[in-house]
Amino acid sequence: MANFDFLSISPDLVLIAFAVLFLLMGSFSRTPGVHNYNMLSISAFSLAILFNLLLFGSKRFGFYDMMLYDELAGIFRFIFYGIGIIVSLMSDPYIEGKIKHKGEYYALIILSIVGMSFIATSYDLIMLVLGVEAMSLSVYILAGMFKHDEASAEASIKYFLLGAFSTAIMLLGIAFVYGTVGTTNYSLIVQNYNKYLHGGIQTGIFLFGVAAILAGVLFKIAAVPFHMWTPDVYEGAPTSVTAFMISGVKAASFFMLIRVFLIALKVAVFNFVDIMVFISIITMTLGNIAALTQRNIKRMLAYSSIAHAGYMLIGFVALNKTGLAAIVFYLIAYALMNLGAFAVLVLLEEKGKDLEHVSGCGFLYPFLGLMMTIFMFSMVGLPPTGGFMGKFYVFKGALEAGYLWLVIIAVLNSAVSAYFYLRVLVYMFFEKPIDAGGALRTSSATVTTALVLTSVGILFLGIFPQFFFEITTKYMTYLP
Repeated sequence: MANFDFLSISPDLVLIAFAVLFLLMGSFSRTPGVHNYNMLSISAFSLAILFNLLLFGSKRFGFYDMMLYDELAGIFRFIFYGIGIIVSLMSDPYIEGKIKHKGEYYALIILSIVGMSFIATSYDLIMLVLGVEAMSLSVYILAGMFKHDEASAEASIKYFLLGAFSTAIMLLGIAFVYGTVGTTNYSLIVQNYNKYLHGGIQTGIFLFGVAAILAGVLFKIAAVPFHMWTPDVYEGAPTSVTAFMISGVKAASFFMLIRVFLIALKVAVFNFVDIMVFISIITMTLGNIAALTQRNIKRMLAYSSIAHAGYMLIGFVALNKTGLAAIVFYLIAYALMNLGAFAVLVLLEEKGKDLEHVSGCGFLYPFLGLMMTIFMFSMVGLPPTGGFMGKFYVFKGALEAGYLWLVIIAVLNSAVSAYFYLRVLVYMFFEKPIDAGGALRTSSATVTTALVLTSVGILFLGIFPQFFFEITTKYMTYLP
């Protein structure tokens, strides 16, 4: 049935309209530099949140059943749009004078989030790929927006080449799945598998296809061994773009893992649990060990993001309601603490990107020191922050599933991570400042707003976690 339900994609239509508007303003306006793109972008995301709020609580199929809007998809839309607002707040003072056509920058941010929204509402593997590509192509360009910066150009081309390779692997897997069950629709995949596949070579081909899809998803998550692009891309991309990638792309990728493997491919998910346990362990361990030796803060946070992916995979391995709901909670806290940390780096970047360059900044700029303290404590997993509660709920889900030994490994990894997170604070508060040149953007009202929002959000999640966790648990209906 056609069921063209435009209401279910109304938030996306609003965002697409604003993206087109930004491109037209940049193309035809005689004074494109005077337009307040970041405020317009915030208005676009605010409208999208309003439309999503009106839809929330309903379950709607649309477009030949290729899309399904449900409560969990709605929650992730809220996450994506919130990330869009924070990134818009931190971007304008950072890209000022570095990007000639700012309308293109904000249009690409918006279009990437539209792709994430398509991932969240996809109910067909073809629609999933369209969402992944809409998200990825925009981010490939954003990573290289600083056209005269060699590191930015290198980040863009690396991400594009490796990203295209991972998408090809995912498409190969989809082809094998389609070849064995004759459909790409999530619910029909399960029906046809139970109807036609009963062991033998066809089941083997199906499982090979599932493995290829999993490899493509793990690349987006930046899990070991598909993580090698992450440090170079995150370090070379503009800082505001790195903040967007480390939060938005990661959140969309984890939801893709949950939605695809617990709806479309749930018949095969238990075949990959042991592999996912191993991937979770080596991801968190390698990410933390590699971060220990980093002097560049952006590169350290890149390896940190790999380690956090390993922690979140524990919730997926548990395959119970607590663990899966914990992933959603953890993603909210993870997004807030990384967006906040990169907002601090946006203000400090003129001094440099290495640990030595932030020496003494904690006392020179007490507000930034306080903000970075909150974010680093949350990344370690110290109370009363959202990072602590995120790990608590993930570990609780694993314990309920009987993975005590996996939780012990994760706790030991968290202890190791305390060294490189707290080392940032040691340099900020206990090292003498050095003259690295460059005036700081400490007077930016929009970045300050982003810092306040993210820090308050982190503390709220840590002090009143039950409110959000009950919501995520209530709407986590994807169970194998």
